[in-house]
Amino acid sequence: MGYSWLPPSKNYVPLWEGKMLEKIALENGLVLEIWNYSRKLAGDRWLIGFLAQIGVKPSKNDFTNEKYYDMFLEKTDGRVYYRYRKERTFISEELVEEIFKNIKENFLKAALPYLSHPEFKEKLIKHEVKLFEQKMDWEISVKKTEEEEEELEKLLKDREFI
Repeated sequence: MGYSWLPPSKNYVPLWEGKMLEKIALENGLVLEIWNYSRKLAGDRWLIGFLAQIGVKPSKNDFTNEKYYDMFLEKTDGRVYYRYRKERTFISEELVEEIFKNIKENFLKAALPYLSHPEFKEKLIKHEVKLFEQKMDWEISVKKTEEEEEELEKLLKDREFI
């Protein structure tokens, strides 16, 4: 998978600058951020980068146990995100603004009812927390397997096999 631009945070600096264009307050109390991370590629050709995101802080009660919650706080900025990204490449410089505007308008027209739904926040948290816990289980399993392999290598290091 290639590079995916993300907004800057205290633990992350993107490879190139982006700009938050607006924050849209939704009916369900969430805030939708619209980011433009477009940049010149070569000559008069541009990459158009559009990112819409909503960040939500889950509580300790959203996790199956406190261990997962502690891992979550250690490995993230304490938020789960809904993110929608749309990119267009090798766009002529004179078309950049118009195409970005169309991407944004089409996204808002299609997604605002979904993102504004009263249950959106709870469903997002439930889904993202489940994915995070599965990822942590997988990482723990891989680490345990690697430790077992190292231990086995130490035991068998000096043995000769016929």
